[in-house]
Amino acid sequence: MPITRAPKKSKWYVVWVGYAPGLYPSWDKCREQVEGYQGAKFKAYDTLAEAKVAFESGPPIPAPKTPKTAAERAAEKTGPILPSICVDAACNMTTGVMEYRAVETDTGKELFRMGPFDGSSNNLGEFLAIVHALGMLSRIKSDLPIYSDSKTALSWVRNKHAKTTLVRSKKNAEVFALIQRAESWLKTKSFPNSILKWETDKWGENPADFGRKH
Repeated sequence: MPITRAPKKSKWYVVWVGYAPGLYPSWDKCREQVEGYQGAKFKAYDTLAEAKVAFESGPPIPAPKTPKTAAERAAEKTGPILPSICVDAACNMTTGVMEYRAVETDTGKELFRMGPFDGSSNNLGEFLAIVHALGMLSRIKSDLPIYSDSKTALSWVRNKHAKTTLVRSKKNAEVFALIQRAESWLKTKSFPNSILKWETDKWGENPADFGRKH
């Protein structure tokens, strides 16, 4: 088991499944082991001791899936609800530069585009895009549903907390300020909008996709 040491570290990264499973003292080192590796499993921990225990224990068991709502089950059979809004994010895994946007599902008309933001992640972009769309629809008193293809972001919105392992820095200070604002909004506001999973396998690519997967 490779363990790369560093004098001081605020996070340690465990790689259970990757090119070289082990413990790594930075996201850059961890990313070298998981980027492009299909089915990679990794997670950040606050201390080396926690990381060692986690590595020996194996990867966390995924939480049970939340039962699908009636709207979600109906959408699977008939396609996405229209009219509605789709959101998506794009993040360069090498540079950490992220942006996100929303479009009308049926027409593809762009409703907003935010970024680029430094030192971020795709799931954070998806989370911010959903909350941004909720805020926009709240201002115009619209109950349109919102689609995202990120299960992680959907979970974060349900829990009103972006449970990211991203390390805060001067580079991504703007992103963390947006996260704090989004979490505060979710905790103090109510909204009638359904937030649904975009079923790519059934419906094709999310209309808000940036087209940068190649």
